[in-house]
Amino acid sequence: MKLPKHVKISGIKYAVVLKKRLEDDNENCWGVTDYPGATIYIRKELSEQKQRQTLMHEMVHVMMHEAGLDDICNDEKIVNPLGNMLDNVLASNDLAKLY
Repeated sequence: MKLPKHVKISGIKYAVVLKKRLEDDNENCWGVTDYPGATIYIRKELSEQKQRQTLMHEMVHVMMHEAGLDDICNDEKIVNPLGNMLDNVLASNDLAKLY
């Protein structure tokens, strides 16, 4: 599975970039989103499955941000389960066929 080069969320085109090393607040991480730059960075060394899961996680951050939920869009206690559920529902039901 190859990650898309872009995802469109709420009409905004976000670039998806694989990067060798990622940090957020001086901590190593699997994914980071630059909202002003409309870019989602995913750690390159992850397995394909973890890259996909991380993309779903970062997309939840973006969806919440674009929905105006900035006060909670970076709350990992909310984003982690939603990202995992989104990945699971899409993968388990092959929902890409609907589009």
